[in-house]
Amino acid sequence: MKEAMALWQGKSPCEQFRDDEKKENIEFWDVDDINTLDTYKGKVRAIRAVITKEDGTLKTWCLAIVGNRARKVSRRTALKIVRSRWHIENTGFGQWVMYWNLGRVYHHTPTAILAVLLLWMLVFNLLQLFVYRRLKRERKPKDPCDTIISIVAEMFRDVGSIPEPISWEVLADAATG
Repeated sequence: MKEAMALWQGKSPCEQFRDDEKKENIEFWDVDDINTLDTYKGKVRAIRAVITKEDGTLKTWCLAIVGNRARKVSRRTALKIVRSRWHIENTGFGQWVMYWNLGRVYHHTPTAILAVLLLWMLVFNLLQLFVYRRLKRERKPKDPCDTIISIVAEMFRDVGSIPEPISWEVLADAATG
């Protein structure tokens, strides 16, 4: 990115775009054929997008693209992919911290972090299957996160209304019966 920033220094954007749907102006800088990495043998494409919202706030996205086919993606598509990925990450981790009490990963080894992420992905996918297949809930509101949060809140309220602890034997009998 340092080399790309140096190449873009003092240059005008190579593309400007108005996204009326998101109400933002986007300016792109693009450089391809960067070949300075010791750890990667191949060309790298770097794109910078400066997004100006209607209220004047600026946000800059910088991305590097490797691989011959991927480097041919349009600037707008590349930005859309990166923003979508970031949205997924923010939504996932944000929900885990706010609603699922996963404030941090308790072991900081790569295997532990991977295990926690895979476990939470499994739980999230099972919850979605339960909500949309078993309960046949419509996606209202459109954001599936809101639907799932409302289902979890409903389950939490129901668990809180159980008058006394349930023994493991009763649960085991219910599962086998």
